[in-house]
Amino acid sequence: MTSMEDGHLGKLFGDGKKFYDGYRKGTVQELRRSKMFTGMMGVAYAAERAANLVMSIIEENEDRMQMDDAEHLLITGTLAIYRVDIGSFMAKFVNPFDYNSFDVVEVHPKSGLVKEPKTACVQVQPQKNMPAYDLLAGYILGLLNDEVTWLQDSLSPLRRTLFQIYGLAQSPLTASMEDHFAELVDGEFDYTNDTFTFEGTNGWSWRLHFGQPLREGYKVEYQKPRQTWWNTLFEDHEKDSTGHYTLSGFFEVVEHLAESPRRLKGATDWNTDPIFLRKVASDYPPVAKAMAGRLMDDNYSADEIYSFYDEPISEEQADTVRYLDRLILERAHA
Repeated sequence: MTSMEDGHLGKLFGDGKKFYDGYRKGTVQELRRSKMFTGMMGVAYAAERAANLVMSIIEENEDRMQMDDAEHLLITGTLAIYRVDIGSFMAKFVNPFDYNSFDVVEVHPKSGLVKEPKTACVQVQPQKNMPAYDLLAGYILGLLNDEVTWLQDSLSPLRRTLFQIYGLAQSPLTASMEDHFAELVDGEFDYTNDTFTFEGTNGWSWRLHFGQPLREGYKVEYQKPRQTWWNTLFEDHEKDSTGHYTLSGFFEVVEHLAESPRRLKGATDWNTDPIFLRKVASDYPPVAKAMAGRLMDDNYSADEIYSFYDEPISEEQADTVRYLDRLILERAHA
């Protein structure tokens, strides 16, 4: 047995040789204890190897990973600067039974550290039998290579935080976001006019206007096949809709519209925004016809429509729904 192994055994059990030599041959209980001990030591050795991996990553990227005087690890990514509480990580690794999730990481703009930074709860998906420090290695590498990882579905909290910092103005996010949406929805940003244009289904195109200081949300326009003009759907999607989660942010809006109008043919007031659904249906016969039977049902009432958050829509919103319902029935029976 090596001196390193002797040291580990001595620290854990006081007398390493007693456990190591005595259980090569012995009673059933001795062999079972030996197997248990070997497993525990395997975990300890794996943790040591993983800790060395973490240190090598930090050392090899010293220009972008440095410790501050409070023993936080500062990681300079491509998109932002991250401040990670290493002490909190290590406390969780020492006592895994006190472990719930990773602490939030401070997210600072690329321009430098700020007094009141945004935070994000960044999660790394662990694999079976992964040593804790391997998890930390994946965590810090993910932040270091944020221009790739920030768009992954599992890192949506980081995506939201970066979006809070930079918005849609040209920023460190711009290049990766342009590539992402060009591939995903054939999207194109126009920073001169502050618009984002992308493809929907059934020959429709969508255009969002951002950078409008007097509006809470986006102006939403659509263009149907063979049209050369744009039709306004919402002047301010935050104010003009019911606040459904599918229209709650830029990524959610783009994802939802990119699948429309096709996805609306079987949609209900629960899985899409009721006003959005009706505005599209009032100008698109396939959705209008799909909705007509429900709107003419004796049990249907606009006053009984609930938002996704299980609250009745407002009286003003119900009036808008009633108006759009009439347009839909006219369209369906035209």
